[in-house]
Amino acid sequence: MTRTIRAVANFSSALGFQILTLSIGIFSTPLLLAWLGDDRYGAFRAASDWGNYLNLLELGLGGSLTSLLAKSVGSGSYENIYTTLITGIRAYLKIALLMIPAAIGLGIFITELVPVKGALINELQTGYWIGIILILMLPLNPFRLLADASQRGYIVILFLSLQSVVITVLSLFFAWAKLGIIGQYLAVVVGIVFFQLTICWDVFCRYPNLFDALKNLKIQKPIEQKLWKLNRSTFVLNLSNQLSLFTDNIIISYSLGPATVVPFFITQRLAVLAQLQLQGISNSSWAALAELYNKGELEKFNTRTIELTRLVAVLGCALMIPIVAYNHHFIKLWVGDNRFGGDIVTILAAANGFLLGILSLWGWLFTGTGQQGKLVRLNVIATAVNLVLSLTYTHFLGIIGPLLGSFTSFVTISLWQLPRIMRSVFGMSLVSLFVAVIKPLLIGIPYAALVWWFAKNHQPWGWIGLAMEMSLTLFGYFLIAWCLVLNKLEHRAWIDRFNALFKQFQRQV
Repeated sequence: MTRTIRAVANFSSALGFQILTLSIGIFSTPLLLAWLGDDRYGAFRAASDWGNYLNLLELGLGGSLTSLLAKSVGSGSYENIYTTLITGIRAYLKIALLMIPAAIGLGIFITELVPVKGALINELQTGYWIGIILILMLPLNPFRLLADASQRGYIVILFLSLQSVVITVLSLFFAWAKLGIIGQYLAVVVGIVFFQLTICWDVFCRYPNLFDALKNLKIQKPIEQKLWKLNRSTFVLNLSNQLSLFTDNIIISYSLGPATVVPFFITQRLAVLAQLQLQGISNSSWAALAELYNKGELEKFNTRTIELTRLVAVLGCALMIPIVAYNHHFIKLWVGDNRFGGDIVTILAAANGFLLGILSLWGWLFTGTGQQGKLVRLNVIATAVNLVLSLTYTHFLGIIGPLLGSFTSFVTISLWQLPRIMRSVFGMSLVSLFVAVIKPLLIGIPYAALVWWFAKNHQPWGWIGLAMEMSLTLFGYFLIAWCLVLNKLEHRAWIDRFNALFKQFQRQV
């Protein structure tokens, strides 16, 4: 039960982190918009997304190093863990030196890429130069990857929660002090530095003799060769994901102006948080699945994957249905009706979040087992379709363009081709996979239509009424799914798991 307990701990901590993030966001966003204004807030969001493109110069090391660290942890050899981690740190140091001139080059043109005027030009330029200080933190990335590979994601989530609090408090203070975009960048820098130092402290507590591995460079050579060999496919996948998932604000800002980023970003906020929660299942369970695969337990690996797919689909419907129905009420109470991007934006964001939860789980099967190269061709095609359609749709349809482009790419390419690759590599049953996704949707779609109609013809009673109605909608779907999606054998299996898990926790306490 050790794998299960760690997966539950990781998922529970991720859930707590999302609740904390949502609570902080509800409190801080209206204040930031009031103190910064829509133009500053939108420009900072768009510029941050441009800055994220520098992460592509990581060249895929994160995914390849994660896979090697997972194998080292699975071997139980401290020497392997130490050597792999130190090799990763040295590799990231080289990448940081490569990233600095690229960051300077991007900074020269940032005010053209994010079209701002007047005083915002100097604010954005200065804030950006402060932000690139974070490149110096890049060699510390392997410490977080080791925590994830060790199935200790709950520790990472704890420190991320503290980072979120630090960034939010400083962002609010600097916005109130009228430091504008410069203050927002400064808050992010302090928060991320805090996170990196705390995660390093945790790893050093667990592995006190870590830097002994520095003495033997010969042992590091084979690992370094594997690292750079695996990183090629990971780099292409990272590039595809960056272009596919993190260009939306950039497209909106450049095509429709920085201020339009605000309703676009705000309207998706709940759906994105729910999406991150769905992806948290993958982040919490990939290491355990990789362990099953590395031990040769392929049948159990496939069975667990089908179960997790069904779990993500059920949880996805349960989370997205109340968001689709009540998001307009939420935005109206939160930041005002004038910042609501529309029902179509909400529906597309929820649909994309649901699909990304499923696709993320399936993608981690390849990354966790070191077979990410199998996904390169698929991701390149899907990304090209997504990017072309997003630009085209935005030109003709406006704010819904990037979301509609992503949805089209997911439905016409990724959702059909990825299971075929899973069947080829892992012997996965296509029928079982699709049933695990479609069955929750068959009851979810009519249920969502009914709740949406009710929400449109009814005004919730403030925040309390809104929270109660959304919660009842969520638990209502769970009850229906328990009765109609899961059979008696699955009921018994889940009950037995929860009972065993509860007994295990009691023994440990």
